[in-house]
Amino acid sequence: MKNLLEIIMPASLTAVAGAIAVCLFTLGDHLTPEPAAAEVSNCAGMGPLPEPVKQAQSLPSNADATAVAAGDALFKGNCAQCHAINEVVVGPALAGIRKRRPEAWIQAWVKNSGKLVARGDEYAVKIFNQYQQQQMPTFQLSDQEINQILDYVEASGNQYMAYAPAQP
Repeated sequence: MKNLLEIIMPASLTAVAGAIAVCLFTLGDHLTPEPAAAEVSNCAGMGPLPEPVKQAQSLPSNADATAVAAGDALFKGNCAQCHAINEVVVGPALAGIRKRRPEAWIQAWVKNSGKLVARGDEYAVKIFNQYQQQQMPTFQLSDQEINQILDYVEASGNQYMAYAPAQP
């Protein structure tokens, strides 16, 4: 029995190693990294494709970087569980909120949305009904803190992708 194992074991290991070598050889072209976008020409033969470049974040005209940074922390600590800048989560996306409502209204809404709904504020009732009558919690934030959140939302909503021209 021992002689049979001494013959079969090395032969089976050789077969497995050969199978692995064949797989690597066959898949060799698929295992190399993709070329960078600058190395690939577009279909029309116009040269390399442009690479996406993240543009600098522009701040709202009345905001400074400190206010935006404070708003970022406040947003993540108070708002991000239910809101995103450009996507609906539990509540509406917040990009462009200053264009939809005046700051005084937004401050009142954040502090006590239920009060606005109970008063019959048309926009408040619309939002309340649109989001399955989900009551937004009240927040004990100052007007300044709410404005910092709005500065952050506005600055984040201004980010976009652009394409840099191809390098010759």
